[in-house]
Order: sequence, then C-alpha cells, then structure tokens
Amino acid sequence: DPVTAFVHAACLVYIDGIGSGTTFSAAENALKVRRTCLDFLCKKLCRITTLDEERIRALRIYDTSLARKPLWEENYFGIHPFYIVNGPLHETRLLSDYALAAGTTAVNAQRILRALKLNRPILLEGSPGVGKTSLVAALAKASGNHLVRINLSEQTDVTDLFGTDLPVEGGKGGQFAWRDGPLLAGLKAGHWIVLDELNLASQSVLEGLNACFDHRAEIYVPELGMSFQVQHDKTKIFGCQNPFTQGGGRKGLPKSFLNRFTQVYVDQLSKEDMEFIGRSIFPGIDDHIISKMVQFNNQLVQEVTVERKWGQKGSPWEFNLRDLFRWCQLMQTDQSPGFFDPGQHVS
Repeated sequence: DPVTAFVHAACLVYIDGIGSGTTFSAAENALKVRRTCLDFLCKKLCRITTLDEERIRALRIYDTSLARKPLWEENYFGIHPFYIVNGPLHETRLLSDYALAAGTTAVNAQRILRALKLNRPILLEGSPGVGKTSLVAALAKASGNHLVRINLSEQTDVTDLFGTDLPVEGGKGGQFAWRDGPLLAGLKAGHWIVLDELNLASQSVLEGLNACFDHRAEIYVPELGMSFQVQHDKTKIFGCQNPFTQGGGRKGLPKSFLNRFTQVYVDQLSKEDMEFIGRSIFPGIDDHIISKMVQFNNQLVQEVTVERKWGQKGSPWEFNLRDLFRWCQLMQTDQSPGFFDPGQHVS
C-alpha cells in the first residue's frame, strides 16, 4: 500500500532516529515526539486520501500494545510487514533466551528490520541495559546469521579491526604473516557485525571505518594492496552506543559521520515489558515474585537516579534488565524451586 509505505519511509529516514545523535535533547520524550510526528503525517494524509480501518491499524507504528509476532519461515524471518532473507545457520534460529514478543522490544525489533531495507549501516543508541546489542544478536540468531561483536574503546587501533602482520606460530625467528582482524574477517565471510561503544572509538578508527560506511562500501588494506567490498546482500553492520551525555569518556560523533548511518533510538523498556521478559526467560520463578523484583528495580531507579535521594557516592548508577537477570540467575543457582526468596540477595 503506497500510503503506509510512505509513512514507514518517513519513520525510517526521519522519525526513528529522534533522540539519538544531533537530536539527543529529545531523548527523554522521544516516544511522545515520534507519535506527534506520526499524528501530523496522518492528518496531512487525510486531506488527500482515505484512511480506512486497515490503514489506521497499520499506521499504529509505535503502539506497544499492538501484538507483533515474529514469523519464522523456511527462507525468511521478520515481523510484519518487514522480512529479511535467512542466513546459512538454519539449526540455531529458535530464541529460547530472548523475549522478542515483549511490547517495546517488538517495536524496536520491527524498526531495526525496517532499517535493514537500506544498504546502510545502522546506528542504535539508547540507555545502558535497554538491549541494543542483545536485540541485534537475537535478530541475527532468528534469521540464521553469524554475528561478530567487536567492543571498541579509546585504546582500539585500526589494526585491531582490520588485521596486521604477526609472528608465525611455530615458524622461524622473525617470520611474520598477515592475520585478518575480526572486522575484515567478518566482511570477507559475509557475517553480521556489531561495533559496540562506537562513540568511545578514537578519531583514527572512525576515519578508518569511513570508507566502509559511505558509498564506497569497501576497506582498503595497504599492507596487502587490496580492497575488500562489503557484501550488502549478506553483511549487515551495526553500531551501538550509549548517549554521550552519560559519561565514561564518550563523545558526540561528527554529523558527517552520523550521516553514514540509518539511526534508530532504542526505547526504554516499560514495567510490563520487564515483567513479560522475566516470565519468558525464567518460567520457573513465580509471576508475583518477578513483578515484585521489577517494582523494586524501578523504585531504585526513581529514588537513586531520578530523585537522587540517596546512594550518590560512587554514582552514576544504572539499574536495568541486566541486574534483574543476574538476580534471577542467583536465585536459581542458590535456592530451591518453589522456595525462591529474592530478598536473600539484597543487602
């Protein structure tokens, strides 16, 4: 349908990235701003075409209460209306350790699947613990693609990514041979690649990645005198980062560099999302216990990070889904089913 396609294209190019990059100031109200933009588009469209019930339902793009079920088929995977061709790893496609159907998670996944329709790298930005990297890992697994994860830092060098000459194991003294770095090896093999903590990388690394991300879509290795092309039909490149305002030596990426990406701001998980994910990943723990643990976590966030009532020594702190997972894993390790006591691990 051209009308819904038009709106999805606007979301892909403009609206999905609100809250990231140069629009970071809108991060706290990103979901509200996106819905306002969508309402504006729908009102304009009503003047030139008819929005029937089916179209209106299709345009509830950011409605987390709308059920979005992942669909596995023999040759493709996706969430309606966006699907990707399956990779070569057919035996590992089921997701037992990820709740892709949770409301906000499903919307975030659908937005990434939409971004994959363009042959451009995708930049995911969001607060720690919202599941940026794990969401990409889940989509890679669900579609049968091998994922290469590379953690960047200020100490990362270009040679750490592309490769360098290293001593030959078991060879003669002074004998060196070229060894591919993880990025180059992943590109040659057609794997999906995640560059984590992108805004911690040095300027030299960003410059080295530039040709890989722009229209050239290639990496030139002077030591080999060869260029390697990005196989867009196989390789998908993702950058993940926390907002630069959240410290840790992060910096705002240059606008010219950000323009290489399709930007997606990953929304925070709601209380209902966290409870759904907890029940899905830890079915052996009673629902009411999961609910109380989520409530406790959210109360910590409110009192410590928002209202700053206590616990400021050593701050900033983060309380998110990772902490809930560790908490649940501790209970399953130390306690007997049917007698779980989350308070045992709170001191």
